[in-house]
Amino acid sequence: MKNLKSKMAAVAMILGVGSALISAAAPSHFANKVWGHRSDGSYVDLTGKTPADYSCTSSSAVCTATYPQNQNPNVNPANPISTTSGTFSGL
Repeated sequence: MKNLKSKMAAVAMILGVGSALISAAAPSHFANKVWGHRSDGSYVDLTGKTPADYSCTSSSAVCTATYPQNQNPNVNPANPISTTSGTFSGL
């Protein structure tokens, strides 16, 4: 009986360590995405764009906003992670 308990404990430890290593190595599927806020209120995805493709001129309006990758601000503009002030132009 004592031998069985030792084997069960060893199996539990191996499974626990294996699970921890697998979950630590799993890549994060969520990143942030930057969107340009047009004057008509719509947003344009700036993924892959450089600052040469658009500009933000001085203004107190929202020029760009950062959202979680899985949130489209054209559908749900609530709670941006961060914003940059200015008037968006380009694209």
